[in-house]
This record gives sequence, C-alpha cells and structure tokens, in this order.
Amino acid sequence: MSIQVPQPVTNIAEIARVDAPERLQAQALGHPSQPHPTLPWPRAIALGWGRRPVHAHGKPRPERGFTLVEVLIALALMAVMGALSWQGLDSLLRSRSAVQAEHARSTVLGTVLAQWRADLNAATVLPGQGLGSGIDWDGRVLRITRRSTEVNPDGSDTGVWVVAWRWSAQASQAQGPWQRWQSPALRDSASVQAAWAQAAVWGQNSSTDGTARQTDALPLQGWQIYFYRDNAWGNALSSAGTSTSTSTSTGTSTGSASLPDAVRAVIQLAPDSGRGSISIDWVRPNWSVGRS
Repeated sequence: MSIQVPQPVTNIAEIARVDAPERLQAQALGHPSQPHPTLPWPRAIALGWGRRPVHAHGKPRPERGFTLVEVLIALALMAVMGALSWQGLDSLLRSRSAVQAEHARSTVLGTVLAQWRADLNAATVLPGQGLGSGIDWDGRVLRITRRSTEVNPDGSDTGVWVVAWRWSAQASQAQGPWQRWQSPALRDSASVQAAWAQAAVWGQNSSTDGTARQTDALPLQGWQIYFYRDNAWGNALSSAGTSTSTSTSTGTSTGSASLPDAVRAVIQLAPDSGRGSISIDWVRPNWSVGRS
C-alpha cells in the first residue's frame, strides 16, 4: 500500500487563487507593518509566510524609518519649542530679580522709617539746658534729644542721646543721601550742650569730624518738616509754641518750650524708587485733643 504525500503548490497564481480568502483575512487582522498572523500548516508553508510581512509578490516588506523631511520638521519644532522655553525662563528670571530688588528697597525704607519714629517717640525735653523743645529744625537739620536705649550692667541711668537728621544734597546731582547722626550716651549738661552744638555744625557742613558717627539712610531729592501746634500745621521754622525763643551762637536757645503735638516729614524719594513723595506723620504719645 503506498502513501501519497500531497505536493506543495508552487504556482504563484494557484496560491493567490486558492489562498486569497486567508491572505485577505490575515492582512485585515494585522497592521501592514506588523507580521501577518501565522496560518495553519501546510498553507503557511505553501505560501512561504513567516514572521515578517510580505508583498503580494511574495517578497519581504522592508523596515520603514523616518524620512529626511520628517527629521527636519521634528528638529524645527524642537528648535521653536526651545526658543519659546528660553524666552519664558528669561522673563521669569527678570521678574524674580525685579521682585527681589523691590523687596530690598521696601525693607530698607521700613527700617529707616522705624528708626525715625523711634527717635521721635523717645524725644524728651531737658529743662534748663537751653535746648528748646527737644526737637529743633533750622531748615537743614532736625535735632532731637532722646532717651538712650543702652543698658548698663549695674542698672544705672544711661543718659540721653543727641540725634540729628539731614539731607546731604550733592552739588553735581539732583539727589543726595538722607543721613542720621547720633552722639554717644550723655549724662551731664555740658556734654549734652556740646553734642547739641556739634549736631548743628554737622548739619551745615559735611566735612566735619561728626561724619564718623553718621549713617546713610535713603537717597532723597529733598525733604521738609512741619510742626503741629495749637491745632494747626505750621512751618517748623516759626517760633510758635515757644516762649522767649532766643538763639545763641552755639546753636542753643533760651526759654521754656514743649514738644510739638505732631511732626510731619515730607520726603521726596529718588526716581529709581518709583514711590515719589511720602508724608510721615508722628504724633506725640501723650498728646490728647482738648475739648473746646
């Protein structure tokens, strides 16, 4: 008894005719770039299909990559996105620098104004010393006699300070620094009067020895001082509120006086501050409005 082995079909036309339904089904089930599903043996052997896709003529499908145009388009898109990202990062860094600079200016301004108010809050009148009301304005420098905040180990009185504020205008520029001068702690009348006179000289001449005790506060374009006395604001150069205010050659004044009820400082900040003019009002802590 002889066994007949089926011969494989080698005719391409016969393969296409016989296995057309299987070929179409395989192409419909898989992506053209993916291998066709494996057909049952022996049809897969007869068709010559493997894991790689084939064309209709039985040749293996070549692997497909990116074209030069596609690569150039991708590079162009990446370059555009990189440029936009850099512009956004640069804008963020500039904004951050501006915010930090503004914060630094605000911090300095707040510190200076706090020191200004602290000097006025601690102002005190020294009767019989010929220092006027303890707050004196001569048009260039504001002098203040105030209580010292130093602490002695033995708990004794640390005395007073003589503090002065002035605007040092620069001849070559439209602005100059707002400066503060402070004497050492004083405990006797002679040293207080000497420091009071030295503060007056310092306010008129920036080349004196008092520059060693001065501190630059803020750049200003100018400032003006007003006193509030007798329920009205007035020029601080007037003698309102004092009785027998007579100036001497040492910068002191004779007669009794009292602290003004309020002090207003109008300062014109430098143009780069972006704030213009600021009015700083201080009210004497123990002042009360009397009823009429």
